[in-house]
Amino acid sequence: MAALVRYSLLMHPESQDPELQGKEGMSTSVGHTLPSEKPKQFIHIPDEVIREVARYMVPIIGNATQNREVEVKAIIENAKSMFRDGVRYHDTLWMHHCAASMREIISFIDPEHYVQTFQSIPSPSDPRVEKAFLFLISANSYLSSIVHFRPAARIGDAEQLYPGQGYGQKTLEDFLKEEPKFFEELCIDLVYTLHVIFQNYCAGPRTPA
Repeated sequence: MAALVRYSLLMHPESQDPELQGKEGMSTSVGHTLPSEKPKQFIHIPDEVIREVARYMVPIIGNATQNREVEVKAIIENAKSMFRDGVRYHDTLWMHHCAASMREIISFIDPEHYVQTFQSIPSPSDPRVEKAFLFLISANSYLSSIVHFRPAARIGDAEQLYPGQGYGQKTLEDFLKEEPKFFEELCIDLVYTLHVIFQNYCAGPRTPA
């Protein structure tokens, strides 16, 4: 899956702490996940990361769609509850509900809205952030395919998100069997892609959401 370290090096290589390089795949037990590490489970995303994403996404959403008030922090925290096993086993449509709420964070937002809100973020065509913004666009497409019950389209979305990993060659049956795991990893990557952009390019005090 798209790695936090890879995105950090891609978008802002000069700011990457050498001691943090190569940490993808580290053990991330509850209470020991640092913001610089990407956990393997959504429920282990640290509160600090959630606060930072909400801190910057709320004004971006407000700039992009002025009539929408999206509770970013509440959405991500609710998603943590949705990813707990108990919810999965008692709600056959848990993934659709979770996708619908996670999609609200990035839907109706173009890459230009990030730059308009925070001028410190490079242009969407800048190589440092281009792949990250393309990832967010593809993530929105995949989440929409879940919400609108288009299972066949999700294979193409998966291939677009993670090219070269064989998703385009999978049968629909095989993909759907492993999709819950894929979906969780995608949601983690979504949160951390936003976090890396804001961590690297947004500065200055702002009241946390």
